[in-house]
Amino acid sequence: MSTRTLSRPTLASLTAANGQLRRQLAAVWHDHAELVAAARAAVIASYEGEALPMSVLIDTLDQLGALPEYAPQLTDAALAAVDGTGPVLSGRRIA
Repeated sequence: MSTRTLSRPTLASLTAANGQLRRQLAAVWHDHAELVAAARAAVIASYEGEALPMSVLIDTLDQLGALPEYAPQLTDAALAAVDGTGPVLSGRRIA
């Protein structure tokens, strides 16, 4: 059975790791501040009755790369209407 000795980290490696962790923490703080500001703007826009109150929040999430993908699901009736094989869908919910 072999015994493995662990080497002690050097001051330089600890300093580099500390710098990297500080940069990552600063990035997380920045993202958090951006999201809080966008959420507040969305709430204020909603209170003021603006047409698209979530637009600031959606834009911020998109800039941070955190916006979920959206793929609307169409019903069979909607797909048939688009193809021209189904009845006209006036006044019906199709998605």
